[in-house]
Amino acid sequence: MARINIRNASVSYFLRKSGAKVKSLERGAVGAQIVVGRRYLEITALKNITLSLNDGDRVGLVGINGSGKSTLLKLCAGALAAQSGTVAIEGRVSPQFALGSGMKPALTGRQNTELKCLYMGVPQSAIAAHVEEVKALSGLGGYFELPIQSYSAGMRSRLVMSLLRLVRGEILIMDEWINAADPSLSTKVSGLQAQLVERAKILLLASHSRRVLEEWVDTLAWLDQGEILALGRVGEVYPEYQTWMKTRKIERQNSPT
Repeated sequence: MARINIRNASVSYFLRKSGAKVKSLERGAVGAQIVVGRRYLEITALKNITLSLNDGDRVGLVGINGSGKSTLLKLCAGALAAQSGTVAIEGRVSPQFALGSGMKPALTGRQNTELKCLYMGVPQSAIAAHVEEVKALSGLGGYFELPIQSYSAGMRSRLVMSLLRLVRGEILIMDEWINAADPSLSTKVSGLQAQLVERAKILLLASHSRRVLEEWVDTLAWLDQGEILALGRVGEVYPEYQTWMKTRKIERQNSPT
């Protein structure tokens, strides 16, 4: 069984004030609230969030930049602690915030894949087989044995997309959905994406794309300034979010500069 249970959780980031004394800060068009303290600035990324995810749930997050989506994903992945409230996670979490992160340019495609296997907890006895799977899927041939600093952007994309083969976990967490940059890989990668979702007991992903959200999730949470403004079916919440975005754009265009 997999489960994520968040109750009244709040997350803040703290920055030490420097230079002249700061009495107040202008409210930005994006981002979380900034609270000015005596010694620190507090960025309130999440405020009193309550969210429960159980087996079979497919949940998407939507909101403007700085609304708290990535912070909520990290909280659900166990990568952040809440300053208040409770967070309970049951099941193996597979956070995929950036599949290509940590790649070493001076190492070969094979060596980078081996490192990814270790990072993702692949048993030593299974690493060789997984590496060969990635090599075949990428179609890089001899380039798989060369340093990735010699790769073109398309070749590097091929390797990164092929690493989907290594992803395991009962709880799949993704910040933006993975798209294949190389059309020749799109069918295979789409198949891997479908397999990942089918295997996962819980899927939680953030995306700005309505197409992606409608294809992969059932429930949508709309975040703004660290709070959940709406939670419901994609077909209900996303149109409301779009209307809000249009109204916000008009108001900003009409506001005095």
